[in-house]
Amino acid sequence: MAIQETFDDFVVDFETKFTTDARSGHDGASLLIYAHNVLNAVEPASDEAQVLVGWLARNRERLGLDETLFTDGDSGRGERRSKLRPVGKMRWRAFGRALEGQVGSGEPLPHSLDPGFIAVADALGLEGLDLALFRLIVLYRLDNRFERLFDGLASARGRPGILRRYPDLFALLISGSPAEINARFRADAPMVASGAIRVDDDGDIQIASRLIALIHACALGDADVRTELLGAPVAARLPWVAFRHLGSEIEIARRVLRQAIAAGNERGVHVLLYGPPGTGKTECAASLAAELGVRLHVIGERSEHGREPSRGERLSDLLLAQRVGAGGEAVYLFDEAEDLFRPRSFDREPDPKIFIHRLLEGAPVPMIWAANDLEAFSPAVLRRMSLCIEVRLPPQNRRAELWQELAVAEGVALDAPTARKLARLIPAAPSVARTALRATRLAGGDAETAELVASGMARAIGHGHAAAPGAETETLYDPALSNADGDLAAMAERLSRPGAPRTISLLLSGPPGTGKSAFARHLAGKMGMTVLQKRGSDLFGPYVGQTEAQIAAAFAEARATQAFLIFDEADSLLLDRSDAHRSWEVSQVNEMLTWMETHPLPFVCTTNLPDRLDKASLRRFLVRLNFAPIRPDQAATLFERTFGREAPSGLARLDRLTPADFSRVARRIAVLGLPDDTAAILALFAAEVEGREGLARPIGFGPGRG
Repeated sequence: MAIQETFDDFVVDFETKFTTDARSGHDGASLLIYAHNVLNAVEPASDEAQVLVGWLARNRERLGLDETLFTDGDSGRGERRSKLRPVGKMRWRAFGRALEGQVGSGEPLPHSLDPGFIAVADALGLEGLDLALFRLIVLYRLDNRFERLFDGLASARGRPGILRRYPDLFALLISGSPAEINARFRADAPMVASGAIRVDDDGDIQIASRLIALIHACALGDADVRTELLGAPVAARLPWVAFRHLGSEIEIARRVLRQAIAAGNERGVHVLLYGPPGTGKTECAASLAAELGVRLHVIGERSEHGREPSRGERLSDLLLAQRVGAGGEAVYLFDEAEDLFRPRSFDREPDPKIFIHRLLEGAPVPMIWAANDLEAFSPAVLRRMSLCIEVRLPPQNRRAELWQELAVAEGVALDAPTARKLARLIPAAPSVARTALRATRLAGGDAETAELVASGMARAIGHGHAAAPGAETETLYDPALSNADGDLAAMAERLSRPGAPRTISLLLSGPPGTGKSAFARHLAGKMGMTVLQKRGSDLFGPYVGQTEAQIAAAFAEARATQAFLIFDEADSLLLDRSDAHRSWEVSQVNEMLTWMETHPLPFVCTTNLPDRLDKASLRRFLVRLNFAPIRPDQAATLFERTFGREAPSGLARLDRLTPADFSRVARRIAVLGLPDDTAAILALFAAEVEGREGLARPIGFGPGRG
């Protein structure tokens, strides 16, 4: 009990001396206090005494010590092996009296950093023994005189001369208890938990680099710790509606953050935005904060030297930011968050897991985490997230709307057809559209300029490869001009009527170009739903389980965005399992069947090869329609609408025409400058159907001819 009381008295006494010393700008006094504590704790004949006397001799002028205390050989004590006799007891007592007389009256330095230290320590809430230890660690970094004293004492005790967790050495310098001091370096202790210091597996202590810069900034001017640490808030570049395609999940995130900020005492509120690079996660976070009317601060983005920070530095920045708080209504963003969680070989920095779990549960400032790789996060971390939202590119029709909305904001003329074309050719995040339109405005360009700029950006983002364009949508689809074994118009009306069930599934089969996907998109439009269209090639992955994961993700995306899901080339995903040769061919069909059974929204599968489908899959479809080449009357109507003239009689003899043939022939004539007389057009159609499977209608005279 007596020992503890003595130790507590020391802490109060040291803090009082230190605070008085710091606020008065006497840097030397702290060094004298440490030296006096060492002198009182060691014997004159000890190695530590040799180090201390040598250090005092070399720094006597800066410490204000009388020259008569020292002999010629004292400066070499502790620096190298020498045969100098130990310091006598009378001289030892003389040193003690000299230090006692100097404590508290050290030589003031012209640019003291102590005011900066006081500001940072106050912001971190360090007091008592934590404050005393933090002062010692900071002094080691900022004052090479003290660094040499610490390293010399460590060497005298047979240890490396480095700032390391040496409880007995810290106790020697501040006259404390080694056990109490050792406890102050645990992960949950204030210095470590706040991010002020890091202790690696070897016990090496590093002070957060950002704090050193903060101490300098706050000491040399009227800088504020919080302002210097957090930096300027990030402004939103895109409107909130640009992320409407993320559906109800992002709206829930908005409500959760709004309530947490309004309450002021909600801890551990975190939103994880994940998805591939270039989908707009950072922009989404900025727009979300702007919609909430609060500041967004990006944490751990750069070091004090402007270079890319290490994982340890980013963790320290995060812990420090949460420790000092935002000082008002704000949200923190931690970008590329997987960098903090991904395991690393030969990494001596402390495992962030022990800090992160505690932070996720008790962080006072709400956070948005952005990540490209979800696999870097353990289940334990994901369980502590309030919301996990996949950020995807907007669907094609929404991209077209965004191009027009952002064009209006930038003052660039962009009509609807051009917007649809850009949305189809450039499947990129909203920020690409905004940047391209801004460049277009600055260049005084038009829609063609915007297309050139956006295409170049999309190729650069894809490392020289342009993303596959989306499916071309039909602006004027007429179900009466598709030849199916059911009434398509009546089917669309029935399925889209008010109150009609939405748990519907359709299999549309038939040759290419017969209008299967066009009808599916038409039906989605009638039902007032956006389209999410996936090809088999979009979902196949080279690694085991990747295809199955992407199938599940497609269904999940449709649910999250309330989208009408279309699978083109479904035969590649639903191959008859009896013909399978590899295990993954079976597992991907099983994955499809599982999700088809439980999906609560409309989805369509199209195929050119219905005979290859797994028999079990056929039972999952509520509606099955077969599309065939168009009838002669449909061909005549399409010809008249496409070319503005009456269809020639010879058109009826081409029995394998499809609706896609008409748009393709019209484009070929326009692009290649081909003759557009009726005979030339008919010849182009004949070339289109040549070689297609099926029986051609007889050409010439006789029964059934004409």
